[in-house]
Formats: sequence, structure tokens, C-alpha cells
Amino acid sequence: MNLETIKNEFLGGWKPFEVIWLLAFIAAQLFAYYQNPESILAMIAGISGIICVVFVSKGKISNYFFGLIFAYSYFYVALGQNFLGEMNTTLYVYIPAQFIGYFLWKENMQKDNNSDAVITKALSPKGWAILLAFITIGTFLFVQALNMAGGSSTGLDGLTTIIVVAAQTLMLLRYREQWLLWIILNILSIILWAETPAMYLMYSAYLLNSLYGYYNWTKLSKETN
Repeated sequence: MNLETIKNEFLGGWKPFEVIWLLAFIAAQLFAYYQNPESILAMIAGISGIICVVFVSKGKISNYFFGLIFAYSYFYVALGQNFLGEMNTTLYVYIPAQFIGYFLWKENMQKDNNSDAVITKALSPKGWAILLAFITIGTFLFVQALNMAGGSSTGLDGLTTIIVVAAQTLMLLRYREQWLLWIILNILSIILWAETPAMYLMYSAYLLNSLYGYYNWTKLSKETN
């Protein structure tokens, strides 16, 4: 990858409102830390997480670089809150997914129209049935496991963990419906992290970005087809 490619990946294809959007939420994270400087790791997780999801919404493969920073810092933030589901999700889903996702996306980037975005897909009715069955059964089983392990907020923690697994899988496979799961997840996560300002702000930013992500990936899907 040459310097021009790297420059285009990080700086190319941005709309003015997207830049303002990104900078505003980074500033909000810095302000939250200034007001409540309890955890610098929470601030790092918040900023890297926001950059990551904005890059995902644009279909940029460099999201995986920021995703790796987020995953490692978020693990220790979840550890401090005793959210066992979030910890395990980060360790066994988020971290491996950054490496797997990079190589899966690298082979499926748009090569025409001067685009640097990934090629996207849409779920079939059969795919939806499998997805809903996985979330329902997976949540029930995982909540039981969290209860036996003595976790905190096991209902929410268990549900968000299973949704993350499903959404992350759809993301790796480039399905636009991942964004619908991220919208649900972000609403639940705002409730889960209500007492941690940096995480609350991060998931609020995620929620707004998920709405834009679904719109943008729907557009990318139409362009691909």
C-alpha cells in the first residue's frame, strides 16, 4: 500500500457534514473526560470506537485499525464494571474480528467509480430467519451462563452480547442489515452504561452513526447491484 493509497483511505471521500459529525463527537468525548476524569481508558475507547464506526459507515477498511484500539481499551473498561458478557464479547469477538474482517474486506473492495468503499450485500428471507433464531436462542442460553457466573445486569448484558456477535458477523460478511442490529444494540447499551459518561456518549454517537450507516450502506448496495 503506497502513500497515495493511505492518504486516500483516511482523507478521501469525506463530505463536510461527516467531518463535522466526527469532530463533534470526539470533542464531546474529551469534554466528558474533562468533567469526569475517572478513566482515561474509557476516553480512549470512546474516541477510537467513534472513529471506527464512522469509518465502517463509509465502508472504509481502515476502520479495523481503530477497532483494534477500541477493543483492547474497552475490555479493561468492561472489566472494571464486572460486565462479564461485554468482556467476553471483546476478547472472543471484537479483537479477532478486527483481523478477520480486514482480510475479508480486502478481497471485496469496489474497484471502479473511483470508490474506496467495500462491496455490500442484503439478507434474504432465509437469512433473516436464521438471524432471529440465533438471537433468541443464543440470548436465553447466554443469560443463564452469566447468572451462574455472577455477572452484573445479566439480562441486558446477555442480550447485547448476542446482538454484538450477530451484528459483527454480518459486518464481516458485508451485510447492510448489521446496522439494524447496531441500532438496537446502541439503545440497549445506552441503558447499560448510563452511569459512565464517556461510554454513554460513545453509544449515543454510535446510535446516530448507525442510522446514517444503514442509509449509506443501502446506497452502496444499490450502486454495487
